[in-house]
Amino acid sequence: MAENTLAVRRDITGVPALRAIGMRKQFGGIEVLHGVDLELRPGEVHALLGENGAGKSTIINMLSGRLSPDAGRLELNGERIEFKNPLSARRAGISMIAQELEVVPTMSIVENIFLGAEPSWYGLIQWGDARRKVTSVLKELGVNAEPGRIVGSMSVADQQLVEIAKAIVGDFHVLIMDEPTSALNLQDTERLFKIVRRLKADGVAILYVSHRLWEVFDLADQVTVLRDGNLVASSLIAETDITTVIRAMLGNKSSLIANAERPRKPAVDTQEKTPTLSLDSVDSGTLLRNISLSVHDGEIVGLAGVLGSGRAELCEAIYGLRPIDRGTLSLNGVPTDLNEPKASLANGVFLLPEDRKSEGVFGHLDVRENVVLGYNPATDPAAVKIASATTNRSSWRLAGAAPIPAPAERRAFDAMRAALGIKCSGPSSNISQLSGGNQQKALFARGALSHPNVMVLSEPTRGVDVGAKEEIYSAIDSFAARGVAIIVASSEISELLRLASRIYVLRSGCIAAEVETTSATEEEVLKLMAG
Repeated sequence: MAENTLAVRRDITGVPALRAIGMRKQFGGIEVLHGVDLELRPGEVHALLGENGAGKSTIINMLSGRLSPDAGRLELNGERIEFKNPLSARRAGISMIAQELEVVPTMSIVENIFLGAEPSWYGLIQWGDARRKVTSVLKELGVNAEPGRIVGSMSVADQQLVEIAKAIVGDFHVLIMDEPTSALNLQDTERLFKIVRRLKADGVAILYVSHRLWEVFDLADQVTVLRDGNLVASSLIAETDITTVIRAMLGNKSSLIANAERPRKPAVDTQEKTPTLSLDSVDSGTLLRNISLSVHDGEIVGLAGVLGSGRAELCEAIYGLRPIDRGTLSLNGVPTDLNEPKASLANGVFLLPEDRKSEGVFGHLDVRENVVLGYNPATDPAAVKIASATTNRSSWRLAGAAPIPAPAERRAFDAMRAALGIKCSGPSSNISQLSGGNQQKALFARGALSHPNVMVLSEPTRGVDVGAKEEIYSAIDSFAARGVAIIVASSEISELLRLASRIYVLRSGCIAAEVETTSATEEEVLKLMAG
């Protein structure tokens, strides 16, 4: 076979490339997948949809050798097969792009892409060949980086592209794509779509998982919907529509569909009012220049911009993760030095980070511990009552110098779990076992328990399904209704138009425009982003 960074095997038998039959799986004695069947055919993009917790991750982890089924079987090209681990699945021609980044940040791009499968000759690794292949695929993906660059120095979006490159280099005939565009801008997404269509034309069987339904209806030939571990719908994409798919995903929660399109928020009356947070002519690092913006009590403002515009960096500068070199940040009209996250939290500023896996959740802790990290019972009247009634100090937990009564902590967690609909088997469940949407809700719960005056939300619904997305939108609206000033940075313009009353458009580290969402369209905002 001629050298090709996207080399594949063409199917010649006409049987499914990969077939799952009656797949079942239990965790902790609870069955989460109930006899699911799935067929992936050569030259076909098969979309797998469902809410977070529907069973999508469980079945794709079984297809890729990360989990073993409790019952059911897999067939590869018509022959029964069992995968002992991801490496055995990869050697069988099954490649996977994981939803959560699985790069090694201290290693280079080329080392990450060929980790465990380095090209060798008589035991010597052929790094020259590896770099040539990587250079080719990076160019196709639009990544402007040398193969030797350390991955940890790259943005989240570029790390996602490295994850994609890792999956599509080499020889494979089945490709599983789990939320591949969640960190990508429109330009990168379009480049990826071209690659997907070429792989499809070359006979690759593709399983595509995404919460962005427009992507599914643009790319897929077949769609299967899971709900609560059951297969509830499967059809050709040409024979269904978005509304039907959403109803299948949500079941008795389909009333959320009616709430998905709400009236645009009118601008908040800010005349003669002091902003809750304001930036005046702020410079930060080598990118952000002359940034001036404001957000008031109860107001939601958006930050829009393409990859590299400074959108994520601005969120970090506000929270103290990046130094402000010039200009002023003020809280309620008072210049304030938020030079580190500790100072930000002390001043009532909370950040929901863009990358929840590496910057948000603590994977070694359980759900309750992750949620109550920001809890201060001194600001919670109910907790004060519980504390005064709790004489058994052995049930208290120390948080720094402040003792927290366990009953107050449990009450706080239970309240947040109910309010945000966090799905878990119990408070002691490891947070890494939760779906992406439920991990995101846990971070929102942490923010709520810190009783912030300002919330900075960077990509708040990244990797979240349509039902959980509406629940998160409702939570954001409720925070604003209680007077919290909110900044939302998002790559989804429709999200900003849905949530915000004003949008600041960033371009090349500067604010290029400010628009009111009552009159703006998605096309207009995109034009302003492009310049």
